Amino acid sequence: MSVRRAGFLFVALLMLLAPALGMAQGVSQRLNAADRAEIANFQLNQDVLARLQAVTADGQSMHIKKSQLDMSKVHSLDDMADQLVAVDPRIQPMLAKHGFTPHQFVVANLALVGTAMAVQMQRDPKMAQYVESDKLNQHNVDFYKSHESQILRMMQQGEGASGGQ
Repeated sequence: MSVRRAGFLFVALLMLLAPALGMAQGVSQRLNAADRAEIANFQLNQDVLARLQAVTADGQSMHIKKSQLDMSKVHSLDDMADQLVAVDPRIQPMLAKHGFTPHQFVVANLALVGTAMAVQMQRDPKMAQYVESDKLNQHNVDFYKSHESQILRMMQQGEGASGGQ
């Protein structure tokens, strides 16, 4: 999976934040220190992954379309969450069904997508220099690597749900 494609993963419900290389940095620059810390400290685990998979599957079966965040209006995780649920009135109940608030869903997705991008970039000799490995959540890196095939399948499923847009 290429780095560019990694940016257009399964985040159809998160509204695909930006092209892959700019996504994590662009979002990070718009968030305050507390929001950045919340994402960095979020611990991925099997329960979170299973719930993300369920949301992805439900979003696909419900034909929920992706859209772009209006980054000019993003200054916090809550701004992202607000835009997420504004896209379609079915999103908030679907997230709740799987134990997520919109805020929690955004944090979980950003943690997973950021980790996936970092791991993919580390594997590319041209991109590895841009990854600040000492700032990565090592638990999440290890979790991603041990569940990579499962995560990539989910990301591809979500990518298909968005119609490849």
